Amino acid sequence: MDFQSVNPLNVRLNALSGNLLPLRSNDSRFPITWKIYSALIWLIEIIQTIALIPGLILVPRKKALKDGTVLCVVTIEMFFMAVRIYSRRQLLNQLIQKLNDILRFSDETMKNVVMTTLRPMENPLKFYWLSGWLGVFVWACLPFLFIFKKIFFFYEDYRMPAVFSKQPFSLDVFLLGSVLILIGNMYVFVKKVGMDVYMIHLVLLITAQYRYIAIKLAVIFRDGNSLSKLDESHQKYCSGINRWVKKEMIALCRHHSNIVHLSSMLKKLLSLNFSMIYVNSVLRFCFIGIMLSTTVFVLDGGATRHVGIYLCVLVFYTLDSLSQQMTNKAFHEKWYQFGPSVKRTFMLMILGNNLECKLSMCDKFNLSLPSFMTILNQSYSIALLLLRVHE
Repeated sequence: MDFQSVNPLNVRLNALSGNLLPLRSNDSRFPITWKIYSALIWLIEIIQTIALIPGLILVPRKKALKDGTVLCVVTIEMFFMAVRIYSRRQLLNQLIQKLNDILRFSDETMKNVVMTTLRPMENPLKFYWLSGWLGVFVWACLPFLFIFKKIFFFYEDYRMPAVFSKQPFSLDVFLLGSVLILIGNMYVFVKKVGMDVYMIHLVLLITAQYRYIAIKLAVIFRDGNSLSKLDESHQKYCSGINRWVKKEMIALCRHHSNIVHLSSMLKKLLSLNFSMIYVNSVLRFCFIGIMLSTTVFVLDGGATRHVGIYLCVLVFYTLDSLSQQMTNKAFHEKWYQFGPSVKRTFMLMILGNNLECKLSMCDKFNLSLPSFMTILNQSYSIALLLLRVHE
């Protein structure tokens, strides 16, 4: 079991999107054909972005707002996250190496915890990228209906604001530009989903380690209670059991220390990315009334993008909550009946458990699910108000 083998969806999307993010710390090389494929996709994205910028200026304002706002935001978000991850490739390799070292020597409990942590996210993530990809495909194909109605075309006839040549232009130029926009939009979405899945996969693997520590700690106390024998006075457990429990807890404390270090590395790697997703989500929900007043929200995969946003927020909120609830299960396993050294060690773990595992850049601002849901409710209230005014 390693970083690559436990999530086939992450591997497939990483290759399909052309992101080619490292999957192994010691073997991050990809075949030359995949590198050419990735370079071609990035070239298409750059060409589309270059065509989008003057398009936003030259097309009517309504067209730019309707068909260009979401695409512009998603493109900026995709490029920003890619640059952040690629520029910290060495840190990412170290993180994957440490995760692989832990997963390679995992026991059955850890294997079960990892799989039960990853499995519930598999179907939502599949729905996220398949439905969104289909929505983007349908949205980008609508301009092809114009080929039966027009002979000459203008910038606003494209699905998104774009400038490839001087207007008016011929059918051949329109078809070539529309095909490029179709491919570019589909790959923008797939690249964005591929990065989301990659980041979620990293967070879930560390989340699984906190769950493993919580379960393992409870099992140690449970096994110690079941194997222990009382002495003649029936007041304390035999010293052999105490030594075994203490030895297991020390090993678990070392494991917890490694996971805390991994969490710190994860914050350095992805905190700005998650913060941007969070802020972008707030802005997108606040302007959802404008998107709902047009078909763009449904047809360009906007609905499924919000599913992806919710999944990202839910995942790192789960990591934060689990890091603070690690000792809750073990607390009810009669830990107080062991020796002083075991009790002292467990109390220190409880104190250390109060440390929060935040992935946000600002310590005073937590990217939590309750705060996100509060913003969501307020945004939809604003959206309903905007729709009423628009009517």
